[in-house]
Order: sequence, then C-alpha cells, then structure tokens
Amino acid sequence: MEMARVKKETHPLEGAGSQQNSSDQSKKRRIAMRINRRTVVQMLLLSLLMASNAVYAGTRSGEEIEQEPAAQKRSGVVYLPILFYTPETKIGGGALVNYHYRESGKERTSRPSTLMPSLIYTQKKQAVAQLITDLYWRNETYNLKSYTGYIKFPDTFYGIGHNTPEDMEENFTSRSARLEVSFQKKVRSGWHVGVQYDLIYSKLLEVEEGGLLTKGTILGSEEGTASGAGAFVNWDTRNNIFYPSSGRFYQVRASAFGRALGSDYRFNTYNLDFRQYFPLFSSHVLAFQGYLNLMSGDPPFQLLSLLGGQEKMRGCYEGRYRDKNMMVFQMEYRIMPVWRRFGLVGFVGFGDVSDEVENFALKDFKHAVGGGIRYKFSPEEEMNLRLDFGYGKDSSGMYITIGEAF
Repeated sequence: MEMARVKKETHPLEGAGSQQNSSDQSKKRRIAMRINRRTVVQMLLLSLLMASNAVYAGTRSGEEIEQEPAAQKRSGVVYLPILFYTPETKIGGGALVNYHYRESGKERTSRPSTLMPSLIYTQKKQAVAQLITDLYWRNETYNLKSYTGYIKFPDTFYGIGHNTPEDMEENFTSRSARLEVSFQKKVRSGWHVGVQYDLIYSKLLEVEEGGLLTKGTILGSEEGTASGAGAFVNWDTRNNIFYPSSGRFYQVRASAFGRALGSDYRFNTYNLDFRQYFPLFSSHVLAFQGYLNLMSGDPPFQLLSLLGGQEKMRGCYEGRYRDKNMMVFQMEYRIMPVWRRFGLVGFVGFGDVSDEVENFALKDFKHAVGGGIRYKFSPEEEMNLRLDFGYGKDSSGMYITIGEAF
C-alpha cells in the first residue's frame, strides 16, 4: 500500500504537454519497429536455415540414430544458434543446447526429460546465462524442474499501476541471480502435487538521475534478496508439452517469502494458470489460457506482476504496466502444418494489472491481437520456431523465439 501512495504523489495526471510527449514517444517506438522489421525478417530466414541444419546426436552415431525407428529413439541433442527479437530486448543472439532423453524402454509418447543451457546477448546489452532442466523418472511419477540464471538487464520503468503515464519512462540496469526449483509427484492420472523454492538476488547498477528509482521510495531500488517457498497442484492431461493439441493444464500455486527463509522482503503470491486445448479438423487447434497472479505484502518492483511480453499479451511491452495483481485471458487459433513444416496462428488477449483485486475494471483492460508463423524444426518432438506480430494499446511487438506462448 505504501508503494501505491508513492506512485500517486510522484505521478500526477498528465496534462496536454505530457500527452504530446506520450504521442511523440509512441510515434518513435512505431518508427523504430518499422525500421527493424526488414532486419528481423532476414534474421528469421537465417534462423530457419540454422534450425533446419541443427545437429542431432544421441548416445550412438548420428547415422545409427537416423536409421533407428522413431518410436525407439530415446535421446538426442540439438545444437542451435539463437537469433531472436522482442520489443524488450531488440535483436538478440547466442547459443543453446537442448539435450532430451526418455527412460529406458519408453516410447516417444512419453514425456522427455530435457537439459537446456544457453548464453544470450542482446542489442540492448542484456546478458543472460542460464540452465533449464525438466526431468522425469519412475514412469513420469516424479518430475524435477529447475532454473538457474545470471542476468544483466537494462530495462525501462514507468512506475507502478495500470494507468502510468508514458512520459514517466526511466531507464535502469539491474544485475540479478535466480534459482527456481520445483519437485512434483503424480498422485493419480493427470494429477500432481509439488513443492517449490525461489531465490532471487537483485541489484541496480545504473538508474536515471532524478527518477523514482534514485529516491529510494520504490521497494527493490536497493540491493536485496527474495527467498520463498510454496506448494502447488497440477492437473495436466496435455498430449505434448512442446506443442499441445489436446488436453488441459490447470495449476494452483502459492508461495510465501519472509525473513525465516532469509528474504529481505515479506510477501505472498497466489497463482492460477488454466489452459485448455481443443483439436479442430485434422491440423487445427483452439487454445485458451486464463491467468491470475495475486500478491499480498510488500514485494520489490522487479517481482511485481508484469503485463506483456512474449508469453502473455504479446504486443504489450513487458513491464509497461506492473502492479501486485494481474489478470490475463488469451485465445489462440493454430494451424499446423499449412505447408510442409510451416504453420500459422492468430491470437487475441485481454488483461490488466491492479493494486487490489476489487479495483479491476473491465473498462480499463488492455487488449492485444496478432498473428504469427511457425516452423517445426523438430518434427519428432513437436518443437517449433515462433515468429509473432502483436499489437496492443499504443504499442506493438515482434517476437522470434522457440516454443509456444502457452
């Protein structure tokens, strides 16, 4: 609640002058987007070429694996140079290794375990080194997921709230280290229960002089660590974790951050993530997602709910609007394939952030619409390269990355 008061005191309603500044900045952002689109299309073609020639290797030689029946292939490695674009990063590149395997005797219908280290550097001088693991064993009874990462990230802060003015934009650079671990057990078909632990250290390296982050009134503007533990329940009947075409994924999650766990911040998070997939015709899929994130206590501004980005509300700049609570509804129509390994999607989203749940108002919700192209670079695992164009309120975005938004 203290943060909301700070926002109101330091963010007066914009007048005609600030509206003009907002319009000018929006125009500049749209012009910059148009300038970069030709480069991005060229990068997409190069990415497709690299993905098509990605090297697969298993426990034996590549020739032996190619001769092996698809149902019996249990492991493989993808070495993939990365080229991507998002509004939050601009052009980015790096390298990724995806090693996947299945338990001995399991066919391709079982879910693969994956280990995926990557290194990324972007046009905005953002650097990311990370390792993502997703391990299954005992006939998928147990699952261990983890994320370990070091991130140096120049970013933009507009204040806290669902209606912050454009002319309050200020740039900052942060350095953070993250460890996220979750363990779940299958208790019956489709149902899983689990526990999780999150550790996030963050420090601001650069801030704009005279901005809100220099005043020390925004929680998280000082160096600090968030440490929290929680539990969750999943109902997961998806037929594929990379490109689901049927089934559902429902998750309820709660976490508590406090001094008992070594945290500098005290807050709780409650998360609902509901997804459902309906197969239509032979190659068409209608996908829905409802996402609700609620927070109580005093979280740092870096961990507030962020509207936008490559997964939720594509077309909205991630972090343009941030607050304790967020509600998002998304729908996507997928056709895969349309021609050979290429597919098409169309999507629409509605969402907003709010300081209190009762303050959500339908009239304030932001919207995003768009479409995209898919290229299946791994037909065996249903893994796609994704190019999306999204358009939101006074913003637009282009996203080149691997995997579906939800």
